[in-house]
Amino acid sequence: SVMETIFRGTEAVRSPCPLPGQDAGFLVVSESGDVARIGGGGTDDESFHVIAQTRGCPMGVARDATGTMYVCDCAHKALLVVDPSSREMVEFVREFEGKPLKGPHSVVVDQEGSVYFTDSGPLGETTLQTPCGSVFCVDGRRKMLHALLFEGLAYPSGLALSQDGRLLYVAETMRNRIIRFVQRPAGVFHASVFLQLAGGMGPMALAIHPDTGNLYVGCFDISDDPPPQPGRVLVVTNAGQVVETLPIQGCEVTGLAFRGSKGHRSLVVTEASSRVVFQKDDVQV
Repeated sequence: SVMETIFRGTEAVRSPCPLPGQDAGFLVVSESGDVARIGGGGTDDESFHVIAQTRGCPMGVARDATGTMYVCDCAHKALLVVDPSSREMVEFVREFEGKPLKGPHSVVVDQEGSVYFTDSGPLGETTLQTPCGSVFCVDGRRKMLHALLFEGLAYPSGLALSQDGRLLYVAETMRNRIIRFVQRPAGVFHASVFLQLAGGMGPMALAIHPDTGNLYVGCFDISDDPPPQPGRVLVVTNAGQVVETLPIQGCEVTGLAFRGSKGHRSLVVTEASSRVVFQKDDVQV
């Protein structure tokens, strides 16, 4: 199936996060601070419903099983939490061992309620020269914050968990590679380079196909003036082999997510230069 445009905004949205249920839509964050839902009003509804406003620069959003939303905000330099019923927003994490965060980028929540997030700061702060970006986890049971990798990464951005929750993949944009964290024993993480990429700036968004376990990698590059350069999403096996490259209209890929039921998965892609959300249906690989 082809990549279809399912939403075009007046500004770029990013970090699609599917909501549970058939045709339930998905969450996104926007450049102006909105946490919003796209769709959810039936099969053909892809309209934009604002849920909360951070008054900052949100980069990522995820939700847990209770509906609580976690929002990475680069301007507030904090991981925020939004209550699903009151829509009240409070700071959840703003420092680690007395040091303020640089600006969280992306967040995922596992089945136990543990919250993993990257801390990249704005583009230009955690670079090849100063690779001081981090990956953190808030333990779901004890609610303790710990660093999986502290101040050692050049712009850590998107992340994705394997289906069993044992592996965490992190995009390290400015080194153009994917880092893999493996747990052994539980709660102890070991990081290594999973895949070195080439071309463009680097990976920015990750998602795991819920049926095949393949890792989908959204590659980011700075867009020149129009016409837009083509972008790409790579399909990578757990052995680190790129088995497919999906072309995208626009090279600033900022978000990836899967929605739909088993055997009927759709890939959602956010692209910043065109301010578009694309969807590819019936993704089998």
